[in-house]
Amino acid sequence: MSAVYSPHVKFLRKWGVRGAGDGEFYWPLGMAIDGVGNIYVSECNNHRIQVFDPLGGFLCKWGSGGNGDGEFKTPQELAVDCDGNVYVTDRDNNRIQVFDTLGRFLREWGAIGTGDGEFRWPQGLAIDNEGNVYVSDRGNDKIQVFDQQGRFLRKWGTEGSGDGEFRTPQGLGIGLEGNVYVSDHWNDRVQVFDQEGRFLFGWGTRGGGEAEFSQPQGLAIDREANVYVSEYGNNRVQVFDPQGRFLRRWGSEGSGDGEFSQPQGLAIGDEGNVYVSDQGNDRIQVFDSGGKFLRK
Repeated sequence: MSAVYSPHVKFLRKWGVRGAGDGEFYWPLGMAIDGVGNIYVSECNNHRIQVFDPLGGFLCKWGSGGNGDGEFKTPQELAVDCDGNVYVTDRDNNRIQVFDTLGRFLREWGAIGTGDGEFRWPQGLAIDNEGNVYVSDRGNDKIQVFDQQGRFLRKWGTEGSGDGEFRTPQGLGIGLEGNVYVSDHWNDRVQVFDQEGRFLFGWGTRGGGEAEFSQPQGLAIDREANVYVSEYGNNRVQVFDPQGRFLRRWGSEGSGDGEFSQPQGLAIGDEGNVYVSDQGNDRIQVFDSGGKFLRK
């Protein structure tokens, strides 16, 4: 399938190659941006977090393989709260870890299981205006909500394809009105809930056309409440208005500028630029809000 572009979509820059050094990646996945524009990137196979300035300049890193404080087994998504603390879903350790902006360990919660506050492969993360932490519990097909200290608040979801049911929920985003957007990976759709978990609406079916999906993965929401979704299977990004109406898309399979190999995480800076973790190409690509590639 050929790429489809808005005439205003511009590629801005990229960085990263396969490796374990500073500024190198081995399967980058989650991304988050703090209040000064620094970009945090999790790496599945290097089991660490790297931090970059808005132009991709390396700043710092932390983490190694393991299950101790500050160690990871396949870290996934990231979120930054209003105090600048960094939350990480530590997938194969079935927990959430929290750090300050320098990577100093603060706290953790979670264990493997199906009960409240337990996880089976936690994935997506989002933080609302009250500081509550939303986690997509991928293996348990539900969303769990916690306060900043990790105290359980509520949950919703079960396995299935009906309204409010999931088959491997992945990316999470909080809209301007507080609604919770979830990329429902194997159901090839996005579902939207209020903060209490009541189903509101959804969109998407399997396919390669507009508003169709193949394994939707990352999800991010911009200042105008538009919803960006990365597609693992279609190697592209699609953009929708808050009600799920299609706006634009870009990307196709490949390793060139503006092409993807299994795109995963999404993050949007205050200036509106869109950061995409291009996992299979071991790099980060940056676009304007329309998505067109423009060389530095």
